[in-house]
Amino acid sequence: MGWENLVLSAVGILAGGGVTAVILNHELAERRGAREDAVRLYAEPLEKLAHAGGSAFREAQKDRLPRLDLHSFVSEEFDRRLQEIPGLERLSSLPEGFDRLPLLYRRLLKAYADCRLAIRDRLRRGEDASAEEVKRQELEDLFAEVGRSVATAYSRIRCLRAWSYDRMLERVRRDEELVSCGQRLLDLEESLEALQGAVPGENHPPGDEGGLSATGGGVTETAKRPGAPGEPESHLAELIADHENLRRVGINLVASENRLPPAALRALGSDLAGRYHAEGYGGSIHARRITKEVERLARETFGADHALVTPLSGNMCVLAVLFAFTSPGESVGLIPFQSGGYPFGVEKFHRRPAWIPVHPDTLEINPAEAVEILVREKARVAFLGASFIPFPHPVAEIRRGLLEAGHECLLAYDGSHVLGLVACGEFQDPLREGADILMGSTHKSLFGPQGGIIITNRGELAKRLRKFLELDLEAGIGLVDNPHLNRIAALGIALEELQVDPTYGRRVVENARALAEALHADGVPVRFAGRGFTASHQVLLDLGEKEAERMCRDLERHGIFIDAWGRLGTAEVTRQGMGTGEMRRIAGWIAAVYHGDPPPGLASEVKRMAERFSSPAF
Repeated sequence: MGWENLVLSAVGILAGGGVTAVILNHELAERRGAREDAVRLYAEPLEKLAHAGGSAFREAQKDRLPRLDLHSFVSEEFDRRLQEIPGLERLSSLPEGFDRLPLLYRRLLKAYADCRLAIRDRLRRGEDASAEEVKRQELEDLFAEVGRSVATAYSRIRCLRAWSYDRMLERVRRDEELVSCGQRLLDLEESLEALQGAVPGENHPPGDEGGLSATGGGVTETAKRPGAPGEPESHLAELIADHENLRRVGINLVASENRLPPAALRALGSDLAGRYHAEGYGGSIHARRITKEVERLARETFGADHALVTPLSGNMCVLAVLFAFTSPGESVGLIPFQSGGYPFGVEKFHRRPAWIPVHPDTLEINPAEAVEILVREKARVAFLGASFIPFPHPVAEIRRGLLEAGHECLLAYDGSHVLGLVACGEFQDPLREGADILMGSTHKSLFGPQGGIIITNRGELAKRLRKFLELDLEAGIGLVDNPHLNRIAALGIALEELQVDPTYGRRVVENARALAEALHADGVPVRFAGRGFTASHQVLLDLGEKEAERMCRDLERHGIFIDAWGRLGTAEVTRQGMGTGEMRRIAGWIAAVYHGDPPPGLASEVKRMAERFSSPAF
C-alpha cells in the first residue's frame, strides 16, 4: 500500500468517512494524475528518443554497411524512428536545451557516420587514421554523455510531485536539476561543434541574427564543405551545401514546392541517373521493371486504368495532350492567367485560346458560360486547372453541359498543384466527375521529384499519348526519348509513401485553413474569408503585386519562404510534421512582419522551429 493510500485510510477513519476524506481523496487523485501526465507527456518521449538515438548509434558502431547504406541509416532510419514517437513537440516545454535534442542526436549520428567512413577510406588507401580514431572515441564519449543527461532528466521528471497539472508543468519548466540537464545538452552541442570545427549555420558575423542577412539576401549561411571523404573539394558542392543549409534553417511555405522522402533523393542519385530503359540497351531489364512498377503504383494510387510516368514535367503533359488531340488552327479552352490560370503559350504552337470565364475576385468558373464559349469556339480540348487553385473546379457541371450541347471536347484536368490531395481523396475526384485526363507535375502537393504524370481511364487516349511520351522508332520520336529513370524511381517511392499515409491530404488542408484563419485574425488580408479561405494547400494573400513581392522579400530575411505572388502553401511543412499549433505560431510571425513590427530574435525563433522539424537528409 502506497503512502497516499495510508494517509487516506487514516483520515477516513478519523473523519468517519466524511467530507475531509472525500476532499483529500480528490487532491491525492489530482496529484497522482499530474505525476502520471508528466511521465506520459515529457518523460516517455525523452526515453523513446534516447532509445531511437542509441539504437541507431549502436548500428553505426558495427560499421558493417557500405558507404551509401551507412549514410542512409543516419538520414532515414533515425527519422523513421522519430516519426513513431508521439509528443516530441512537447520537448519545447522543458527547460532550454531539450528542444534541440533531436537535432543533437542527428548531428552526432551524421558526424559519427562521416568519421567511420573517413577511417575506412584512410585505411583503404594505406594511410594513418589515428586522428580519425581519436575523433571517433570523442564522438562516442559525447554520445554517452547525452544519454546520461537524458537518463537523469527522465528520472527527475518521474520523481517530481505537484498538486495539479499546471503546477507540475511549472515545476517541469523551472526545476533546477532539469535546467541543469538542459544546459548540459547545450554544452554538449557546443562540444560537438568544436569537435567538427565550425558547423555550417551556427557561427554568424556580429549583428547577424541567427545566420539571417539583414541586407536582403535572405539566409546567408555559407559553409565550405568538401565532398565525401576521399573526394576533391568542389565549389559546386559548397553552393549545394549553402542551399541545403538555407532550406534547413528556413520554413518553406512556397505552394509549388515540397520535400522529397530521403529514399527518393537517393533514387535520384542512383545508377539509374545515367541509364536507358529501352530493350535495345543491354542491362536494362530492371529499369523496365521499375517503370512498370511505378505505373502500377500510379494506377493504384489514383484508382485509374492507365498511367504514364514518362513526361519530364507537368508542362510536357500539357504539350502531349495538345499535340495528341488538337491540330494547328484549332481552339483550346484555357483559364486566363489573370484569373489564376497556368500561363501556357498556346499560340506559340499555332492554336487559338478559348478563354474560360472566371470571376476575377472569387476565381470561380461559371459552368454555363464556360460551356457556351467552348461550344462557340469549337474547342477540341479544355484544360481545367490553375496555378491559383484554393477550391475545386466545376468539372461535373461542365461535362454535363457539354453532353447536353452535343459537343465533343476533351476535358484535361491539370492537377499539378493538387495531385497529392486528389490522391488522398481530399480535394476533388476529376476522373469520376467527368474529366477525360488527370495530369500534372509531381513535386507540389504530391511530394515526388520534378516531373510529370498522366492518368486516364480511357485506353485509346493513353495509347495516343504514348506515341508522344515514349520512344517511338516507327513513327519517330515525339516529346520524350529518355524518360529519366531515376526520376521515375523517385516518383514511385513517393507514391509508396503516400499510400501508407492517407491522412496526409487532410492534414495539409487543415494546416492551410488554420494558417489562413490565424493570419486573418492577426490582421493580414487573406482572400476568400467568406468561403472558409481554402479547400486546398494554398492560402492566397489579398495583396497588390508590389506589396506581395515586398512581403516575400521581407519574410525571406527572417527565414520564412513564400512566393512573390502572395501564395502560401502548407504541403511541405505538413510533410515535416508540423500541425495547426505551428501554423498559428507561424501566422503570428508573418503578421508581425506584415505590420512592420517583427520582434527581436524572430529569425532565431524561425530557425529553431525549422531545425526541430528539419529532415536529417539535409
